[in-house]
Amino acid sequence: MDDVRHRWYTPADCAAILHAMPQGKTWRASCPVHGGERNDTLSIREGIDKYGNPCTCLHCFAHDCAIEDICAAMGIEVRNLFAIHPVYAGKTQRHPRAHSPRIDRLKTMDTPTPDDIAQVMLEEMIITDPPFIQECYPARQALWKLAQDSPQKKALFTRALRDAGINVLLFWNNLASEMKD
Repeated sequence: MDDVRHRWYTPADCAAILHAMPQGKTWRASCPVHGGERNDTLSIREGIDKYGNPCTCLHCFAHDCAIEDICAAMGIEVRNLFAIHPVYAGKTQRHPRAHSPRIDRLKTMDTPTPDDIAQVMLEEMIITDPPFIQECYPARQALWKLAQDSPQKKALFTRALRDAGINVLLFWNNLASEMKD
């Protein structure tokens, strides 16, 4: 992979860059490629990529401008429109998943909360697929939020990071810096 710090520009992020106006679940803006006086020629919405992961969809209705040109005008790369780096998603979509004591821990919980499930699943992904946490911006956001909830949750993540061979101090420092932005 060429970049371990992939960042997804969500539809809301793109809307902020382009000063777009909300329109239901989407945003509309002036296309940054051809400009123009109309502020509704570019559609910004969330979609799903071919691997089933969230992505940001941009479409110019006025001139059907190329996505590469739209991204360049915004100062981002096309890959930043994907929650998970497209190269990474394609390479790992068919990887087998192994039995896990973390999943067993989840199964023993009487009534697991959505946060309990997210905690275990993120730990599992860190252990079984270490680049995942570096490639998936929404996963890092969720990890950060959960780690802030309690020292116990952060300790479980720290153990998973250590077991995966990730430099724990560097990871937490980089994540803290990233979440400030």
